[in-house]
Amino acid sequence: MRPLIAAACASLAHAQAPHLLLADNGMHSFMTESTSYCYRHLLADPLCCKDQRVPGGVRHQEIVREGGSWTCGDGCADELKGERGKDLLWWPQAADCSSPRVLFVHGGGWQRHGPGQASYNVLAANLAEVSRAAILVPDYVLVPMGNYLSIIGYLFDAWSWLAKHGPAGEDCSHAPQPPLFLAGDSSGAASALSLLLRLRDEAAAPKAAGFFAFSPWLNLACDSPTYYSNAFSLVDDISGKVIVGDILFRGAPANVSGSLRQLAMKYFQGDQTRLRDPSFSPFHADEVHLDSLPPLYLAVSGTEVLGGDGIIFAQRAAWRGVRVYLDIFPGMWHGFHQYIEGCGSGTELWQGSAAVSHAGDFVMKVTEFVRSSDSGQLPQSGERLPRTNVYYPHPEGKEPWSFVGELDLGFIHQAFQPGQPASRAAPNPQLSLVAPRALPQDVIIDCPKATVLGAIMAGMLSGSIFTLLSGLCGAWFLSRRAHGELPEFLPDFLKHPFENYQDEQSPTRPLRRP
Repeated sequence: MRPLIAAACASLAHAQAPHLLLADNGMHSFMTESTSYCYRHLLADPLCCKDQRVPGGVRHQEIVREGGSWTCGDGCADELKGERGKDLLWWPQAADCSSPRVLFVHGGGWQRHGPGQASYNVLAANLAEVSRAAILVPDYVLVPMGNYLSIIGYLFDAWSWLAKHGPAGEDCSHAPQPPLFLAGDSSGAASALSLLLRLRDEAAAPKAAGFFAFSPWLNLACDSPTYYSNAFSLVDDISGKVIVGDILFRGAPANVSGSLRQLAMKYFQGDQTRLRDPSFSPFHADEVHLDSLPPLYLAVSGTEVLGGDGIIFAQRAAWRGVRVYLDIFPGMWHGFHQYIEGCGSGTELWQGSAAVSHAGDFVMKVTEFVRSSDSGQLPQSGERLPRTNVYYPHPEGKEPWSFVGELDLGFIHQAFQPGQPASRAAPNPQLSLVAPRALPQDVIIDCPKATVLGAIMAGMLSGSIFTLLSGLCGAWFLSRRAHGELPEFLPDFLKHPFENYQDEQSPTRPLRRP
């Protein structure tokens, strides 16, 4: 979406950049080296600095599907003109028909970009490496040549193709279908979620085992609270000038909200009712829509304008029992997951690295569970809250304050045959922060209803027996005392409990004995 942002704020960036750069020393006091480097360069040029290096050991191929061709002609805002519709498929060398597959929907406000533009090729290659999955990035028809219906239709066709094809476009229809995942970033996340909701109603369509998204734009009415709380601002006082908020959305809250709403209206071809339609603006999904969702992983910046979209959606989905994993990275900007190389600083942006690595963990671990589970899916969560991690940076070094390891799904499940321990390929140093470490995990205990009912009945029976025995003992005692036949070893206070007890108001008058 960044070219669209640039059009709205380029003049502000160039006008203020020289003055803002004077506040560099102030930024260093609170940011890591790579973050402050990115701030300086993105302020000067919001189109700069995305990742450029494709990891080794990953292959790719253009995919031309029947009926997928379209033309970026007059009115098309994207720089890549002419015939379009060539999807891009990435996969690790060891992948085959049994490897999981991911349909990733790129962002760009539905008006720009493609699978080989804006470094989406690098992102897809990184995801293929860390997830061990085949990643298909569709070159869907852009607005105004298409709209929300034709875009989701294009994605549905790509999803159907991916369900039958594996690495290198190989026909895998003869093999058992591996777990399939949907994913996206920014505006692409909204379309990917719309497709996910559509799959619920398509009986013959393959279902998704999981969904993940980076910096998702889900509320197309554009009125989430973080439009205001995370707004870009310039603080100017006696100590100098510093900046806070999302550096890629530099307008006033109302202007940013209005600009993004205009993009959404073009996506909906002017149909304002769709801005809050739960099928196409997923932030507004109701219980029926939320209940159908598979496990989710969302990575957002704690300081980006669209951060509220992902955080609130995660909370609402988790409340309905959906397994949700939420990572929040304060101090980042919209789309930070595409700046792992530190904007060219030579120092890794560990927040972007962690988000991409955790998406890979999510795909691998969900895949392991699904393959070894009789139900073929993860059980619903009883937590009613997303499993949330907030990762703050440490300004004195590149490492975070808290440990960042593999994504913890929060359950233990035997996903491998005995004698075959779980293993993981050596992580790419560009995508790894620290060595993985075993962490305590929650255990999901599947307690059969018969066991629960038996425990309840046993407790009731034990209580009844105790009550009966207590009553018999009490009756025996009263009967023996009435006949003066109590055993000699009993103390006097049991033989004559009212002997010396007197009314406090009439101390000379003894109370009646029973």
